[in-house]
Amino acid sequence: MNTQHFPHFIRANYPDLKNETNELLTELGGEFKKYLEERFADKMDKLEPIWDIEPKTIIMKQVCKDPFTMNGYHPALLILFSDFVTKMRLENPL
Repeated sequence: MNTQHFPHFIRANYPDLKNETNELLTELGGEFKKYLEERFADKMDKLEPIWDIEPKTIIMKQVCKDPFTMNGYHPALLILFSDFVTKMRLENPL
């Protein structure tokens, strides 16, 4: 996963976070990437299609109106991000 493109993933799927800085979102993307690498350590081949957030891939899925994506992203990526956020909240309560 190229974390450089992570801010667009967030803004496309979580509009409440649209005003966060690219730097903050890219840093969050780095933490999310580590989480995914740990979770899929023994099955990286399954992760490859899920975490592909390259603009070319996303635009093609949006243009083709791929019914198995959400805003051009693999739905499992959104579920995994939700799991990641839940885990982070449990580990770092306010």
